[in-house]
Amino acid sequence: MMFGKRKGISTFIATLLLMVLAVSAGVVIYAYTMGYMGGFGGTDTLGAVALDEASMGTSEISAYVRNIGKTGLIVSMAYVDGEQIDIDDIPIGEGLVEHITIPGSWTVGHTYEVKLICIDNTQVSFSVKCG
Repeated sequence: MMFGKRKGISTFIATLLLMVLAVSAGVVIYAYTMGYMGGFGGTDTLGAVALDEASMGTSEISAYVRNIGKTGLIVSMAYVDGEQIDIDDIPIGEGLVEHITIPGSWTVGHTYEVKLICIDNTQVSFSVKCG
């Protein structure tokens, strides 16, 4: 049995087409996750905060918090081991560090879980040991 001459695309062209397809799929996924497409692309800029340093004594928790986002933030709530602690609103400008003090009566040697929450719900959590 003899087969006729079959013609198709060359393996080089097929490989090239697959590579173009993979790169374009990667670009679409990147664009979607970076917020250029889909539900992530909003007009509001989300904040971001980071803890620079924290220490604790028996009467207060001291934290230095850095605003690493693209907008100003206001720290409005603090939780220590799940219990809300009243603090004054503390604004943190873009790229700046602010000192935050959380008053209370703490036990020496105990480790506490602290969460600071901004008005726009930006949060930072950390653990600190009283000592």
